[in-house]
Amino acid sequence: MADTAKFIIIFIISGLSSIFVSAQKGNSFAGVRFGLAFPMGEMASQDFDNGGYALLGKSFGAEAAWFVTPKIGFGVDFSSNSFGYDAVSYAADYLANTPEYKSLDLLSAPYKLTTYMGGVYYKVSICPKFYSTFKLMGGYFRTRTPDQFFGGDIYMIGKTYFWKTSSFDSKFTFLTGASFEYKLDKRVSFLLQADFTYSEASFVFLTSGYTSYTNYLQMPVLRIQPGINIHF
Repeated sequence: MADTAKFIIIFIISGLSSIFVSAQKGNSFAGVRFGLAFPMGEMASQDFDNGGYALLGKSFGAEAAWFVTPKIGFGVDFSSNSFGYDAVSYAADYLANTPEYKSLDLLSAPYKLTTYMGGVYYKVSICPKFYSTFKLMGGYFRTRTPDQFFGGDIYMIGKTYFWKTSSFDSKFTFLTGASFEYKLDKRVSFLLQADFTYSEASFVFLTSGYTSYTNYLQMPVLRIQPGINIHF
């Protein structure tokens, strides 16, 4: 399955160089987006055993597409996303599930998530200056859990401190999205874009006894981003 996905993505990306020369004038574009990233499912869940405790995130993206007909194009998409961690809720749940602790403080870095995608675009004209673009893409999804520092007080033992270092995973996955765009002039347009991506990550953590355990986390993410496109 992974080999098939790799072949599809390599085929799409390599094809961009050949279609560039036949790009439809004025339809092709490059642009940037800034906005919000909404963690969903297990990633945002506050279930102590399976939840990711991720908070509303920030997202930056860039993409470019070359249209070989007035409606159909091929392009690439990049995004960088950061999600805060609900340390207060996790610390409260940790205390509730480990009664030997009298108190617990937690400092946490954010989740980091990066996507690299390639795929097909389809453009629909609504009126002369307003249109919508849909895309279906596949590519590379890489994510990292937060670095975390714990400080607690255990009954009959006293103060204890430990680090939980971040874990990294990467997968081949998919992205689907839609944008609604208003053309300000011949070269510049303003848009509002919604993208959805999904992956199931496997995070491996080492324990103090040199053993390891794996946390499996479903990571659906919805990005809502305003942006600007430059057409050529």
